[in-house]
Amino acid sequence: MQRDISDDDEPLEDLTAAITLHSKRTERMQRRKATKDRKESEKMNIAGLPTEIALEVLELLSPSDLFRVSAVNRRFRDLVFANANVIGEEIIRQRYTILSKCFPLPTLLAKVEPTIQPMLTDPKRQKQLSIHNKPYQHVQPPDSHLVCTCLTCILTWNNLGLVLDFGHWQLNLDNGEPIPMLPRGQVVQWNQDLINRHERMTRKALGNRLWYARILEIHLDSTVKSIKRHAKNKGNKRKHVEMTEEDAATGTDHFLEKAGPLSLEFPFQRDEYYMLEAYLPNRWWRKDEQRWIYTIVGQHEHDLELVVRLASRDVTATPTSRPSIRVA
Repeated sequence: MQRDISDDDEPLEDLTAAITLHSKRTERMQRRKATKDRKESEKMNIAGLPTEIALEVLELLSPSDLFRVSAVNRRFRDLVFANANVIGEEIIRQRYTILSKCFPLPTLLAKVEPTIQPMLTDPKRQKQLSIHNKPYQHVQPPDSHLVCTCLTCILTWNNLGLVLDFGHWQLNLDNGEPIPMLPRGQVVQWNQDLINRHERMTRKALGNRLWYARILEIHLDSTVKSIKRHAKNKGNKRKHVEMTEEDAATGTDHFLEKAGPLSLEFPFQRDEYYMLEAYLPNRWWRKDEQRWIYTIVGQHEHDLELVVRLASRDVTATPTSRPSIRVA
């Protein structure tokens, strides 16, 4: 007979629990784990450092390594990009003092005196600049409403785009693979994508010293590879840049302080990359002092003065009345 369940019956309560282990082996394992965890927590790592000390550590890294560090976690990302200008400036001071003089940044138009800005963006003047501002196949021309288009700033903009393009083709140059030729006067999509990417990187560098340091790092790497290639070419009897293996391993441009060949000519096309060893413009070797003179200092201000003078002359030369014609 089935027993009826009345309302007075209490529900069953599950009192089962894990049996506590008290073996000596288990206790030894627990002690070892506790000791290991304590030692791990006592280890010093950069993530646990105060911000000031962490920044000093990050400043010792190369720009490419810093971008990798910024991808580790959110704290590193915030730390790197919130202090990008401070970190980038210190890296440039330690590693790229020479390259930063050869490849200065162009000036943003917004930082030019407001009264001069309309003179720079004047369509008539922009048309006259076409000889310096023509669309190269390997460099994107500057935006006249973003960057100052005095002659100095146009040249510095073109140089930054050039070093990024030169860096892109290093693998081809190392392996002896020809750089693809472009049809004259035609836009090729892969090439347009490439120079657009380099333009975006240059734009970032205009307001971010870490991105600027990254561009200089790319060119130093290209320069080191190029010097090594040309040193192996026994048929090339030109004067070469002196560089030892120790120089190349430092990750700095200090070895470029030594006397070497001039490189003032802008490579107008990619065919010139094959013979390009060390493109270091805007400097001149002063033999009597045995040092390099950097010629671009003060040129931006001089160019702006010239723009103002020319604009004033055009206004003065504008005829107010029509000249009379005498009939014989």
